[in-house]
Amino acid sequence: MDDKKGAVAILQWRSSFLVNGVLHEAAYDQALIAAERLERAGAVSASEWIDMVRQANAALLRHQG
Repeated sequence: MDDKKGAVAILQWRSSFLVNGVLHEAAYDQALIAAERLERAGAVSASEWIDMVRQANAALLRHQG
């Protein structure tokens, strides 16, 4: 996997889902699906995917908190 490709994919994912740092449940589900698709397509590594899921989890908790 190209590191630049992964970085660009992550930045695009963040700009799509984590703009405000808060996710509602529907957006959270979509963020996880998008992150999984990126990982399966080889655009991000497994460890990058884990970081993306953690970021989505934190954003969901900020919504609920």
